[in-house]
Amino acid sequence: MQKARVLVIAALVLVGACGGGGDDGGGGTGPSVFTTLTVQPLNVGLLVNGTQPLTATARDQKSVAMSGLTATYTTGNASIATVTTAGLVTGVAVGTTQITVTGTVGTVTKTAQVNVVVLVPSATASVAATIDNQFTPSTAFVTVGGTVTWTFATTHNVIFDAGGPTNIGDTSSGSVSRAFPNAGTFNYHCTIHSGMNGSVEVK
Repeated sequence: MQKARVLVIAALVLVGACGGGGDDGGGGTGPSVFTTLTVQPLNVGLLVNGTQPLTATARDQKSVAMSGLTATYTTGNASIATVTTAGLVTGVAVGTTQITVTGTVGTVTKTAQVNVVVLVPSATASVAATIDNQFTPSTAFVTVGGTVTWTFATTHNVIFDAGGPTNIGDTSSGSVSRAFPNAGTFNYHCTIHSGMNGSVEVK
């Protein structure tokens, strides 16, 4: 009987040693590391004196949003577009420039570039529905009666809020246009990809 007890204890010790949850067992969660700075939107279209807020988010190695981000914003050309310390972009004159966003969490710093186009409304405008799930530019401007054309690089749709034109169903390639006979702001989104939003301003 004594020998049997010794064998049972030895077996339990062996099982415990084999099944121990080590730090690198694959199921643990290591510390979050600031890996990516994302900014929305990445492509901005503005009228002169128009504004667009930018939203910066720090993400870890698993693309999970992190807290503790300090962000600064710098314009490449203040004569075309300015940006406040809070990330509000204002169109100054027709042209193109970039906003550099610098984000810091602890001792780690990342940067991102935002493309800015300042323009005047015309009878036509184009929007690219991109493979990285962006509508570029995020805001299109046309005159009353103008037409906006969406070009699809992969499968997206264009679903308007109430009062907008006919929706554009799932489309994977080619171009689809919609006319805008009335002034106003017409917001839309892609229901396939969360956070993929855009708008049309008709002046």
